[in-house]
Amino acid sequence: MTVEMQIDGIAVLDHGGVGPDVLLLHGANRTALDWEPVRLHLTGLRLVAMDLRGHGRSASVCSYEWEDHLADVDAVIRTLGLRRPWLVGHSLGGMIAVRYAASRGCAGVVDLDGFGGGVPTLYPGLTPQEVRERRAEQIALYAGAPAATDPGQAEARGRAMAERFGWDAESEAARARRSQGRPLPGELPALMNPLEGYDLFAEVRGLRVPALLVAGARRPDLGHLPQRVRELTGALVRGIERELKALPDCVGVVRMESAGHMVHLDEPARVGELIREFVKRSGN
Repeated sequence: MTVEMQIDGIAVLDHGGVGPDVLLLHGANRTALDWEPVRLHLTGLRLVAMDLRGHGRSASVCSYEWEDHLADVDAVIRTLGLRRPWLVGHSLGGMIAVRYAASRGCAGVVDLDGFGGGVPTLYPGLTPQEVRERRAEQIALYAGAPAATDPGQAEARGRAMAERFGWDAESEAARARRSQGRPLPGELPALMNPLEGYDLFAEVRGLRVPALLVAGARRPDLGHLPQRVRELTGALVRGIERELKALPDCVGVVRMESAGHMVHLDEPARVGELIREFVKRSGN
């Protein structure tokens, strides 16, 4: 039975279960309900999911720095008495998981397509100045998008997205209702600020715990973006592919040809299997 609670302003879903403790961290502009399609395939684990600060039913905030996120994770682990948990995160949540593993330590970490983009070296073919300018344009583009604060409108958007990508419609509608349009688009610059200068791949290479990186290999549809932002995103995709290939053998890397950035929604059964196998194999 799932128990929902508030821990220092963070909304938490304790799904229970018997087995190693696993804390699930969603991506930017998503909620803890992102894990609903996946957790059906995570048997044999004690699962806890949380809404990141400023997301879902967690409290509104003005700061999204790394240390803020890590303190939130600390509070959840401490309050629920989680025993050296495994951290599993998607996108921003994956980066938070890696940051936590590097600075605090945990049993192991799974990062689902959360590879940053805050260092110019991840953009082959573009100069550091071009990267800074185009990233600013990209953030301004999304920050200017209208927020779906009306529950009916948000749910309709969720269902339309689910239909477009073949996701579970009910789960996506529930997530949209829980999100309530938060964080607002105008908060995007603050939300993305910690990524500036952050080199996830350098951090992964220095980890002292088991790590698994799962990448969606399906290229994103960039046709709706301005040309300069399309070129920026295309360069980032190439840079990430290069960095994944250069990681040492001790870091697990899985490239899923059938999935895009939302790997856990595109292939929930496969992602659940990968997580369970990783925890079981690395925990022995």
